[in-house]
Amino acid sequence: MELKRYLEADSKTALEKIKSEHGEEALIISSDKVGNKTEVIVGVSKNEDTNEAQNKEKGRSEAFRHALEANSNKEVPKPSSREKGKNPWAVIEKLNTEIADIKSAMLEIKEQKEKEKAIRISEIDKKIESCGFDLAPIEECNKWQSVNIIMGKPGSGKTETLKRLLNQICREEKVLLIDLGNINPDKGLMSVLSKWKQSYLASEDPSILDKVATMKGCFNRIFIEVDYTFTQNVITHSLITDSTVMICSGADQNFNSEEFFSETHNIQPPLILTRLDLCSDLPSALNYLADSGAEINGTATGPWK
Repeated sequence: MELKRYLEADSKTALEKIKSEHGEEALIISSDKVGNKTEVIVGVSKNEDTNEAQNKEKGRSEAFRHALEANSNKEVPKPSSREKGKNPWAVIEKLNTEIADIKSAMLEIKEQKEKEKAIRISEIDKKIESCGFDLAPIEECNKWQSVNIIMGKPGSGKTETLKRLLNQICREEKVLLIDLGNINPDKGLMSVLSKWKQSYLASEDPSILDKVATMKGCFNRIFIEVDYTFTQNVITHSLITDSTVMICSGADQNFNSEEFFSETHNIQPPLILTRLDLCSDLPSALNYLADSGAEINGTATGPWK
């Protein structure tokens, strides 16, 4: 007997091909799945008499077909990893145990960090309270005089702070806003002034400060927004003596205490703390401000209720 191998798309195709080549002489030896195809091994008799084969045609045909179909529908058992000396379930169990240990360790670290953070924030809160910081919305500040000066570096929130203040104060008082150093007013700020029918004056000439004293009799409050380049002009002006001066400082910006006090040593103005929502580590920022000896008279972040 001679063995022949057929690898076809399915058992039906294999059967038809074997029949066409060997008739019913071929005897199925095995049928297995190889990937997406069917492998059939058949035995073909070299010396078998053709007539005898034809006499057995019916019996062989039925046996051949049933055997081939039965084998094609049967999944070929694959040797397990256990038989090869490896246990995949043991590996998976070990991995799960290690993952659980890592999660547990991470949870312990997180809990420890949260405890340390809570202690640290509590200590900072006590320090802030002892420094007398007023972290209430700036609208609640009652330290305004007839003349009020708002200063700060670019991007420190001066304009946004004034919008909030004017929306609150302009309801009941006649107000003048002077913009020193910026002749291109903010549209939002102009909208607030227009809404309450209040006055606005912009100038790049520091001598405008000399005229403020004569304007005081016409307005309940005068607010002066000072461009950073005019800081020294304002600090050295006699107007400072009878005015409330505050400096906007962004919580997310680096506060340079040496620079701040060197520029403002003769007036020691308090801060309006802005941009709290943009500060990635507010406790640390407040801790630094407390250590620097700065004073905070309010915040200007988010809506005021």
